[in-house]
Amino acid sequence: MDAKIVKEIELQKKIPIIGKEAPSEIFDTFSKLIDQKFKIVEITLRSKQALDVAVILKEKFSTAIIGLGSITSLNILKEASKFDFDFYVSPGINQKILNYTIEKNLNYIPGVSTPSEIMMALEYEKKILKYFHAEKNGGTKSLEIINEIFEDIKFIPTGGITLENYNTYLELPNVISVGSTKFRFN
Repeated sequence: MDAKIVKEIELQKKIPIIGKEAPSEIFDTFSKLIDQKFKIVEITLRSKQALDVAVILKEKFSTAIIGLGSITSLNILKEASKFDFDFYVSPGINQKILNYTIEKNLNYIPGVSTPSEIMMALEYEKKILKYFHAEKNGGTKSLEIINEIFEDIKFIPTGGITLENYNTYLELPNVISVGSTKFRFN
């Protein structure tokens, strides 16, 4: 991962996640988030037009840091990476995607939830990982235990992160930021 992007992620702490909505709603929500001084937004590719809207937003808001989420296959990544987004995020991890991101030098955050997946990420020198689905996989208690074993790994938990619980994640030494669909406006 590019050190500048990692630094921005650490500074922002809360990453809004959008993308399931209709195209006009994605556009409007993104615009409002930028107006509210969010520099980083993840747009998930969970609707048919999300990539098209993300490309338009990237052109219109050139100083924003845009991550594309829900990268679930190599084909999706190949298509999305044609547009040179700042980073890419998966809910899981697989070798084909890892190899491609290394070959193309893409900023990539694989998703993990088990020690075996973390170990696979380490084999590819990935040390910034998405922890998904955070709440359904043990939440902060699980991340505390993981920190005892993998103290060099930093996480961005997503899944079940709410306005009520996000600070408990940010208090952990191995969490640099959290992502949520609940983060809309400051």
